[in-house]
Amino acid sequence: MNLIYFDHAATTPVKEEVLKEMLPYFSDNYGNPSSIYSIGRRSKKAVDCARAKVAKAIGSTEKEIYFTSCGSESDNLAIKGVVKANQEKGKHIITSKIEHPAVLNTCKNLEKDGYEIAYLNVDENRFYKFG
Repeated sequence: MNLIYFDHAATTPVKEEVLKEMLPYFSDNYGNPSSIYSIGRRSKKAVDCARAKVAKAIGSTEKEIYFTSCGSESDNLAIKGVVKANQEKGKHIITSKIEHPAVLNTCKNLEKDGYEIAYLNVDENRFYKFG
């Protein structure tokens, strides 16, 4: 029987060519890219090179590329980035009650900072229910 995996949003196998590119950083060049010693500087160079490749591939600048460790960190960064960039427009955020905990926890944290969060209900088909 062939395995059919339906949870690629959580994790997924690494393509062979990606694994080949990453292997040196799992074994030989694993230094902290924020450090000043040689193995760290090599890691920083690799991260900077990856950032440049991603930026070129999507038509952005390197300063616009951020690498995160997981989806939760990405959700948090995206929501707080949009909030900060638009703070002059007010402090009201709309989300749904069925969002990922990373989204809900970020919104709850923003409530502590004075943001008003509207948590929309959804029906059994995941359509928003108003009122």
